[in-house]
Amino acid sequence: MAAQPGELEIEAVSIADVRAEWDTLAPVTSNPFLTVEWCEAWLEHGGVPCTPRIFAARRADGSLAAVLPLAVVRGRFVRKLRFLGFGAANELGPVCDPAERAVAVAALSRAIEATRREWDVFLGESLAGAGWADALDATLVSREGNPVVHGTWEDWDGYLASRSKSFRVELRRQERKLAQRGLAYRSVTSRDELDPALDRLFELHRARWNEQASPWFAGREMLHRAFAAVALDRGWLRLHLLELEGRVAAVYLGLRFGSTAWYYQLGRETEDRAASLGVVLVAHAVREAQAEGVADFNLGPGTQRYKERLATEDPGVETVGIGRGLRGRAALAAARRRGG
Repeated sequence: MAAQPGELEIEAVSIADVRAEWDTLAPVTSNPFLTVEWCEAWLEHGGVPCTPRIFAARRADGSLAAVLPLAVVRGRFVRKLRFLGFGAANELGPVCDPAERAVAVAALSRAIEATRREWDVFLGESLAGAGWADALDATLVSREGNPVVHGTWEDWDGYLASRSKSFRVELRRQERKLAQRGLAYRSVTSRDELDPALDRLFELHRARWNEQASPWFAGREMLHRAFAAVALDRGWLRLHLLELEGRVAAVYLGLRFGSTAWYYQLGRETEDRAASLGVVLVAHAVREAQAEGVADFNLGPGTQRYKERLATEDPGVETVGIGRGLRGRAALAAARRRGG
């Protein structure tokens, strides 16, 4: 039964207090970054000293309506209230049925108020959709594209027919050319395969970027290895390899949770840019997800051209903030200038 915002009661809890209920509620969100497993991996390996401030929002009958996985991060001058997993997650927010948006907003508002003496600025980052600033009486800090492939098709050709002619012709041509070089796809399904595949992913990623350019991936390797291992055991991991001439030329790291597939990270050889290895492998991941019956494929934040060509819509993600006191308002203004 849906809760009415005015009926909610919130209480401060630990992960252990609500683990079983949280595990039951999380799949309704279809968001792997709202799971206990993600929060625990981030707390252990994320490298951000913080104090978890987790709240449970309960209906009048005592059942769990939402979890607010927050944390207070104390800097040298400013204390920030943020969601656990910030910086490394595609989407964050209350752990709540998406259909109960009013409940999520009410629960978050009460958690923000309950901790008001502990922080100077609240930053709600990577919130799905729009309208969070008005709902929370907050300031819009930034808005970013978040393309999604939404819908079902009879087969892959049916989906491609919904894309532009230039894109489908180009994609098919690239796959044919790569087939002449021994193109093969392989997916990781066992622990024995996991570490070598991740080794190659980080190798390819670092060859193109570095820890400074990609602090929340290359710079947080232990976090991603730990969560990938848990995700594999839970059946959530989608780790695809693209092989050419017997070598792994590209690696795709994604997830499947609930009714949604998530693209998270990619590594590819850069010597032959014209081969479009990354686009071909991401398209393969979409094809595999559709074969599983997935109706929503989240391509991740960003408006790269290939994502726009694959996507059917873009609900976006928002970051909003509330500043209190001189330091809080100054920190919020600085976040707006940075765009998040």
